[in-house]
This record gives sequence, structure tokens and C-alpha cells, in this order.
Amino acid sequence: MIRPLLTLIRTAPEPRRVALFATSAAIALVTGFFVVSPAAAKTLITAGGYYYMLGVFALFVGCAVRVAAPRREVWLGWLRRPGWPGVVIVFASGFALWSDPFKHKILFDEYVLQGTALHMHATKEIGTVIRAYDIAGSWVPIDTFLDKRPYFFTFLVSLVHDLTGYRIANMFLVNAALTPLFFGLVYWLGREIAGRGAALLSVGLLATMPLFGQNATGAGMELHNLAMLAFAMVLAVLWLRAPDEDRLSALVLGAILLAQSRYESAIFVLPVACLIVVGWVNAGRVILSWPAVMAPLLLVPRVWHNRFLDASPMLWQLNEGQTSRFGLEYLPGNLTGAWTFFFNFGPSLANSWYLTVLGSVGLAGFLWVAWRWSRSGSRWVLAPGALTVLAFGVGIVGNLGLIMFYYWSRLDDTIASRFALPVYLLFALAAAWFLQWLGGRGLPALRIATVGFGVWLLVWCSPTMAHRLYTSQNLVMQEVEWEHEELLKRPGSVLFISNKSTIPFVLWHIPSIINGVGRQRAAQIGYHMREGTFREVIVAQALRPTSANGEMGVDPEDLMPASYRLEPIAEKRFGGRYARLSRLVAIEEPPSAAKPGAGQ
Repeated sequence: MIRPLLTLIRTAPEPRRVALFATSAAIALVTGFFVVSPAAAKTLITAGGYYYMLGVFALFVGCAVRVAAPRREVWLGWLRRPGWPGVVIVFASGFALWSDPFKHKILFDEYVLQGTALHMHATKEIGTVIRAYDIAGSWVPIDTFLDKRPYFFTFLVSLVHDLTGYRIANMFLVNAALTPLFFGLVYWLGREIAGRGAALLSVGLLATMPLFGQNATGAGMELHNLAMLAFAMVLAVLWLRAPDEDRLSALVLGAILLAQSRYESAIFVLPVACLIVVGWVNAGRVILSWPAVMAPLLLVPRVWHNRFLDASPMLWQLNEGQTSRFGLEYLPGNLTGAWTFFFNFGPSLANSWYLTVLGSVGLAGFLWVAWRWSRSGSRWVLAPGALTVLAFGVGIVGNLGLIMFYYWSRLDDTIASRFALPVYLLFALAAAWFLQWLGGRGLPALRIATVGFGVWLLVWCSPTMAHRLYTSQNLVMQEVEWEHEELLKRPGSVLFISNKSTIPFVLWHIPSIINGVGRQRAAQIGYHMREGTFREVIVAQALRPTSANGEMGVDPEDLMPASYRLEPIAEKRFGGRYARLSRLVAIEEPPSAAKPGAGQ
């Protein structure tokens, strides 16, 4: 592969573009890693990140339209008469969206994403709102911070806010809209490598996986990342089928947007680069469109964001005693958690052991066929679909291997289980390919797998989704919702002093500060209480046993100063945790010290 590539580069029909690409890569390397400091990167991302994302996205949409235009009769005909695939995609989408309630599932990550989308909508800057107040009838952000998460998903949500007005529900609507789009992409890929029947089964396998429904009805960025991954794979297939500048531009820009969809998704830039080179070799010439020439520079903001995160330990959210995000010490526990998750048979985790088994067998079958291919004298050429799944499959496995060294990647943790979604996409496609391969040898593999799917759906999937333990046991979510409901009962303007996070309440337009700040602002809070800025000040505290008899007291971390006179108004138990809401009645002035000589 290296020698043909060098030959193509030397004989490129447009050597000027090759030289410009090399220059672009060199400038990107220096600018991304050396010239700009993490502090300067933070400033540049905050001020210009929105417009960078707007430009890349607009360019991507334009290139995608140019790719789709010549095939208008094909996709328009399918939209008019989708047939059974359309019916299956609609039912699969409905099932996934029915399977779990529309709620925040990953706390407080999803609230952070919504706070970022709110700020992008209001100011066209990248930042997450953590404090805001109603000033003259306008909800004005006061404090923000640059979050560690890539911001393509929040950019899309901010566009929806721009078009329809700000609503918390918009993030759920975006994920709901992405659900049928994702299933359509999966069907297209599955049909490309395995035919119609196996492709429909792969859609059904993903739709009935509880983890998919949990994320489809949540406010996280996982489904968006999964859809972008499938979209990039489709674009790669189209590129390999008929390499040209328009398809290259769409693929390159799609890979850049995918890199901005999740932290680890930047790894898929490598498979895309390999497939671009394969397309050059197949076409017998180097094809470089202007977006491809500029691609290294367009990846620089992603590098800046990662360097900013590396230089900001406060954003790592490490547990006590941990000093790094990645390390060998995390590997044994993460491997155990992965095995427990993928092969769990109970209702407490959102996995699909049936898809795990089919996908594992499919991957094993592929490795066996690849071994036979390597031992044979003949070398057949892989079809574009198979080659694409192979390249991205390596990226998905590499992604899984990377997070196994991450400090918080035990997949049997219901909060971290979402990291398994790309693996399940690979399992679904590998299973489809292997079932087709077995069917080509006279075995009724697809029928057997379909019957097994029905058994899985009735015996395991339905009871698991009925319990929804992987969502209903999210006690922090229940506590935040309870606090919100209690605050809504209070008439007039309320200042809420939270012991968890201010972001959810900022989204609900409830003025809020964290309890650590509340302890330090007695004079300011007292002033606003006297002036009537807030009708009430409500304080959230956790209770815990303080004696052998089980008597409850306020958690020391939530204690307010002795001068704060609190009146409890509501208490509720969430698992082993008790939560209390109290009204701040008054802030008492400390008694003045007696003057020397007084009273003499």
C-alpha cells in the first residue's frame, strides 16, 4: 500500500494541492500543539467555537447535498415507497422511544450539555451557564465555564433553539429525530454487506437493546455520536464505490464532525484516512478537494479543546485518591465490568446478551474467514461495505480498548454503560454479515437467528424494559426532580441554595447558587431578603445518621453557618439518602463583642 501511494503522490495531476495539503498539515501540527497555549485555546474556543462549528456544518451540508443530487431518483423513490424496510424502521423507532421515559438519565452530564446549548443559543459563545438571574424580565447568564465535552451536539440543539425558541424539551426532540435516521443508516449499511433480511434483523437487534432506548429518550450526546458514526460509514462506502471530489469532501467533513461528537471519536479520523488512501489506489490517482486540503487545520480546534482539558484537572472529576484519568490500574476492574455488562442476563443492566452473542460469533467468524483468506493463494478484493465495516470496526475496538484504561469505564455501572453503544453497532453489522455468509453456504442461519430474536424479545427484553431498573434506580435524578417540584409550589421568586449543582435550576429559570457559595455570601443574601428580591430562600441539605440509635442530622458538608436560621419544609428518602429542604427564615447578626471597660 505504501509504495503505490508514493507513486500516486509523485504522479498526482494537481501537485499544487498535494503541496498545500502538506503545508496545511504542518501548520496544523505547529498551531495545534505548540504555538497556542491551553489558556489561549480556551479563549479562542469560547469566542470562536460556535462560528467554527457553523462553518464546518454548513460546508458539510452543502457537500452532502452535492453528493445526494445525482442520486435523487434513488433516495426519493425509496422515501416515496419505503416498503417493508420503512415499516420496520418506523416500528423500531417507536419501540425504542417507547421503551424508556423521556428524562435526564446521566447526571449531571446531560444538564451540562443543555446549559451549553442554552448559552450557544443566547450568546453564540461556547460555555455552560452555572449562574443566571432574572433582570428586568430577561434571564441573564452571570457565570459560565468551558466544558470538557465536544460541542457539535450542543450546537445542533442550539440551532433548534434558534428556530423554535428555547425549550428544555428540544434536546429530547433532537435525539428522538436522530433515532429513525440512525436506523435508516444501519439498514443501509446492513443491506450493503449482508442483504435485506439480515439488515432488518440488525435494526431489530439494536432497537430492542435497552441501552439504545435509554439513550434515545435521554438528553445525552451518545445517540448523536452513534448516528454520526453510522453516517461517516455510509459516506465512506459511497467514496469507495466511486471516488470523486464531492464524495471526498463529504467524507472528510463528516469525519471532522464525528471527531466533535464525543471525546474518543477523534480516533475514527484514522480509519477514514486509510479509506481515503484506498480510494486513491482504486481510482489510480490522488484526489484532493479543497475541504480535504484544509482538513488538518479544521481539526485544530479539537486538539485545542483536548489540550485545554489536559491542563484543567478540575474538569477530570477524579475520585478520591486518583491522580490520572488513564492508567493500567483501571484495566482489571474495567475488563471485569465489561464482561459483566455484555453477558448480563438480569434486568438491572441495559445490555442485550443476545446481540452480544450474535455479534461475538460474527466477529469470530470474520476472523476465521480472514485467516483462511490469508492462507489461500488467491486474494479477492473486499467490497466497499465490507472494507468500511472492517476499517471502522478496528476503530471501534481501539476505542473500547482505550476506555478500558479510563478511570470511569466500568460498563456495569449504569452511568458508564453508554460507552458500549459503538461496540453494539459493530456487533449488529458483524452478525448481519456472518448470517449472510452462513446463508450462502446453505445454512438457515438467518431464520434461526430470527427465531432466537423472538425468544429474546419475549423472555428477556420485555421484562427488562418493564422494570427499567437501569433508569428507575437513578436516585440523584429523582432527588433533583423532587426538589424542582417542591420549588414550583413556592409562590413568587425563589433563590435556591443547592447541595448538588446549580445547572438544572438555571435551565428551569430558578436563581440558584451552590451551598459553598451560600455559606460565604451572608451579607449579600441578607440584603436581597430585606429588599424583597427573592420572596424565599430555600436550602437543600442531605441528612445522615449521627448516632448509634439512627438519629438523623445534617451532613457536615451541607451545614450552613450558625447565623442562618432554617425552618425545614420538606423531607424525603431516596434509597439510603435523606434529603431536606429548608426555608431560610433570617440571617442573624452575630452579637457584638463587649468593649473593654464597658459598664465600669
